[in-house]
Amino acid sequence: MDAASITGARNWDAVRADHPEVVKRLEDGLLRSDDAADAVIAEMYERSMAWPQLLAAVDTGSAAVEVPPALAALLDAAGSSPPWFDAALADAGARAWWRFGTLQSSTLYQSLIYGYKAQGFVRPLAATGRLGDGTLERVQNTARWVAEATTPGAMAPRQPGWVATIRIRLLHALIRDHLRTDRSGTGQVWDDEAWGIPINQTYSQLTITGGFLVLPLIVARDLGIRYSSAEREAICHLWRWIGYVIGVDEDRLPVDFSDARELFTIAAEFELEPDAVSKRLTRALLRDGFDLHNALPLPAPMVTMMGLFIKPVLSTSFSSISTRWVERPAAGALGLRRTPLHHLVDVARPAVRLREVVRATGLLGSESAVVRRELRTVRRGLGLPPVDDPPLTEVG
Repeated sequence: MDAASITGARNWDAVRADHPEVVKRLEDGLLRSDDAADAVIAEMYERSMAWPQLLAAVDTGSAAVEVPPALAALLDAAGSSPPWFDAALADAGARAWWRFGTLQSSTLYQSLIYGYKAQGFVRPLAATGRLGDGTLERVQNTARWVAEATTPGAMAPRQPGWVATIRIRLLHALIRDHLRTDRSGTGQVWDDEAWGIPINQTYSQLTITGGFLVLPLIVARDLGIRYSSAEREAICHLWRWIGYVIGVDEDRLPVDFSDARELFTIAAEFELEPDAVSKRLTRALLRDGFDLHNALPLPAPMVTMMGLFIKPVLSTSFSSISTRWVERPAAGALGLRRTPLHHLVDVARPAVRLREVVRATGLLGSESAVVRRELRTVRRGLGLPPVDDPPLTEVG
C-alpha cells in the first residue's frame, strides 16, 4: 500500500518523519473498515432483506420489526455509553454550538470542501457515479444530519440524532459493500490495496475531528464567535460521542480539543493534490449547493429567474471566502479563487460580535430562548420537525 498515492499527499513520508506515531495510525487506518456495520450489511444480503427493511429495524421501538443479530449487536454497542462519556457535558456542547446555530450551519460548506481536498476521500463518491448530480440533495442531507446530531438531547440512544447517525453509519457500510463486492456482475471491484478501504477509519476520523469539529470552530472564530475553553471542550465531547456512534474506532477519537487541534494541524501539513474529481465536486458545491427556493419566500418562477443573477454572485463569493480556510496550493487546485470578496468575513465580524454583546445583556432572551430560536430557524429551513425545549444544562 502506498499511502501517498491513496491520499494524494505528495509529502506523506516527510510528515510521517516529523510525526511518526500520528501518521502511522493514519496510514493503518486507510486499510481499516467498520467491521460491525459491514457485518450488518452482509447479514442483510444473507437474509434477503431490503434496505428500507433494515432502516426500519433500526427503530428498535417497533416490536413488529425483527432486528437481525448483527444489527442488534451494533445498536447495543452504539447505545452503551463508554466510561468517558458524560451526557450532561455533551448536551452542554450542543447548547454552546446552537447559541450560534444559524452561523454554524453555514460552516457546512467548508466541512465538505475539507473532505474534497483529498483524492482518497472523493474516490468512493466518484466510483458510485454521483459527482455533479444531486449536489443540493447531498448538502441538505448532510445539513439535516448535523442539525439532528447536534440538537441538545438528540444523541441519546434511540433519539432522532442517534438514529440518524446510525443510519449514516449503515449507509457508509452499504456503499463499501457496493464498491468491494461485485453483486451486479460487472467485473469491477474496488482495489483495497491500491485505493484503501472506501470510507475507511482514517477519513472517518479526519471528517469528524477536522471537518465537523475543529474547522467549524476556526471558521466561527474568524467570523467573530467566541467560545470559552469550557465550551470548546463540551463541543469536542459532543463530537467525540457522535464519532463513536458513527463507527470511528474509539482510540481514534479526540480525548479533548487540544488533541483534536493537534490532529487537524498535522493533517494540514500534508501537501494534497486534489484531482479532477475534487475540482468537479467543489465546482458543483459552489454552483448548486444552496437552495434559493427555500431562502426566498417568492413564487418559484420568480426565484428561478432571480437565480440566474444571484447564483453566480453567491458562487464567486463562496469561492473567495473559502480561500481563507483552505491551504493556498489546495485552494488553487480546487478552483477556488481569492478576490476582495473574501473580506466579507471581516465586514460581518463586527455584526456578529455586536449580536453576542446584545445576547450577553439578556436583550435576546435567556440562553434557552436563544438556542430554541436558532434551532427553530435552522430546522424549519431544512424541513425538520420542531423539537421540545432543549435541556437546561449549561457550561461556563
